[in-house]
Amino acid sequence: MKMIWRQKPKFSREYLLFILLPAVLVVAATLLFFYFLVRPGPPRTIVMTAGSEGGAYIAYAERYRDLLAQKGITLQVLPSDGTLENLDRMKDSGFRVDIGFVQGGAAKGTDPSGLVSLGALYYEPLWVFARGTDPVDSGKALRGKRLAVGAPGSGTRKVVRELLAAGGIDIPAAKLLDLGGMAASGAIKGGEADVAFFFASPEAPVIQDLLRARGIRLLDFPRADAYPIHFPLLSVVRLPAAGIDLAEDIPPREVNLLADVALLVARESLHPALIGPLLEVARKVHGGHGVFERAGEFPAPREGDIPMSGDAIRYYRSGLPFLYRHLPFWAASLATRAALLLIPVLGILVPLMKFIPPIYRWRMRSRIYRWYGDLMVLESDLLRDPDPGRRSEYLDRLSWIDGQIDNTRPPLSFAQERYAMRMHIDTVRTRILEIQEKEGAGRKPQKR
Repeated sequence: MKMIWRQKPKFSREYLLFILLPAVLVVAATLLFFYFLVRPGPPRTIVMTAGSEGGAYIAYAERYRDLLAQKGITLQVLPSDGTLENLDRMKDSGFRVDIGFVQGGAAKGTDPSGLVSLGALYYEPLWVFARGTDPVDSGKALRGKRLAVGAPGSGTRKVVRELLAAGGIDIPAAKLLDLGGMAASGAIKGGEADVAFFFASPEAPVIQDLLRARGIRLLDFPRADAYPIHFPLLSVVRLPAAGIDLAEDIPPREVNLLADVALLVARESLHPALIGPLLEVARKVHGGHGVFERAGEFPAPREGDIPMSGDAIRYYRSGLPFLYRHLPFWAASLATRAALLLIPVLGILVPLMKFIPPIYRWRMRSRIYRWYGDLMVLESDLLRDPDPGRRSEYLDRLSWIDGQIDNTRPPLSFAQERYAMRMHIDTVRTRILEIQEKEGAGRKPQKR
């Protein structure tokens, strides 16, 4: 059997040049543009400014660190004097920090620019401990006593001074001790202070220690219900008898406490991809039932002097995005950024592919059609001047056009145009030969 040779279909250089190359260039340019437009991936390490040693902020920060490590995120915890120092650090662009704990009421009157709140975490009651048995039924009963109001830089110190002033205490003349945390606990147990104030959760070691200390009692805050009228960011919580420890009957009676809320605050520059994991960790740490909190009450989007983060609000409304719910954090982050890059690429590439094939077809056909112009000029010259003496010139010009077509090797899908051109060349050649024959017949000698 005789073998029939067939040309294998292949991509022409023109195909690569006019379809693939423009598409690749457009995709590359789009990717480059959106690479600089889309934020880089989240950092693997973030820094938190927490609180004083022995306080709740440090204890919670350590729990955050362990839970974030399970997601591949490293949390560095920095001790601090409290809320005011945390705010100062986060507003200082030269200080390396990303997030911090802040007492809600202590942030009142501060400049919140550059900061966003990720939500309220839990109630921070104001614990007031006193030595001895003297009754304290009003703010005036604190006059003349040595009051440990919190360390400098702490939110406790700022808020307690405002509460004492509202209760009739002459702040400049009062015996105020700038002690907080374990230092204040040591001062009241050692007789160096008469009353000590603490904004802290019930789980804070300093609170647990003082609730069980001999000679120290927890005060029922005088006229607690009146203070939220003058300090709207505060609320009243009630600690039931034995609410801390049933076996030891701590406290022995119901106590009214003023309460603030602890906030998780971040710089506006915090990568948005980190907000979801941070709030997931906050939900695990603070979302359960507490002494004062209902299960699921925290974390919560509560407005205050520091504006809420838009990404945090979206989390509270919808939870984690789909990819972050089903993939590890870093895989979800990478997939999200890839999608952000892929969507505009497809948006450009899909319509682009509709325009490139017609351009390619025009380019392929133009390699053949452009010789029709020379062929039409030749035919026009032939009709205008059918001089037999120009026969060789016409044939040479036609042979040159024919040679150009011979050198044209279009893809198989465009071979029809090539062979059509050859047929038209043969038609003109035939007309040249016909004119020559007619001219020869007209020159036959006449009979005499």
